[in-house]
Amino acid sequence: MEATDHLRDSLAAAVALANTFGGEFAQGRIRPAGDEAGVEASLRLTTRRIPAIDLPTFAAGGRDLYAVLRLLLDGDTDAAADGVNALLETTRAAPRLVREGDAPWHLHFVSPGVSAATGWIAELATAVAMLVGSDASRLRSCGADRCDNLFLDTTRSRTQRFCSTSCQNRSKVAAHRARRL
Repeated sequence: MEATDHLRDSLAAAVALANTFGGEFAQGRIRPAGDEAGVEASLRLTTRRIPAIDLPTFAAGGRDLYAVLRLLLDGDTDAAADGVNALLETTRAAPRLVREGDAPWHLHFVSPGVSAATGWIAELATAVAMLVGSDASRLRSCGADRCDNLFLDTTRSRTQRFCSTSCQNRSKVAAHRARRL
């Protein structure tokens, strides 16, 4: 796996975890309370080895990541950087090479003695830190009504407007109905 692939996957997981616990609406409905399944789905974007889920730690980290990503999306890069720095400090994120079995060495951002959940929040916060320090133009907010989801626009043309086909379809149907009136 290339280093950029791991960073991309960790950033996608950070956005997914943020969406699990942040915002009021998701795809036209009031956002359900974040749960272990949402945390697991988020982590599966970057790893096959899911730790025991410490829901309060992941929930707090997800809300913090959502707030930071929202600040970045709103153009307040300085406040977003402060938020990421606070997360990195809280989690005691420190780069560390880790090797499991015969797998190649790879970089994690966790200090010895912290929980697996805190370690994952540190890693996801590090991925968001890389986004803050680069071109964040691919970070978007869903253009559908009643959806606060954030997403990374991965299209070549950078024209993605919705977090999912569900939101895209809801918006198209609403526009069609509005034209018919």
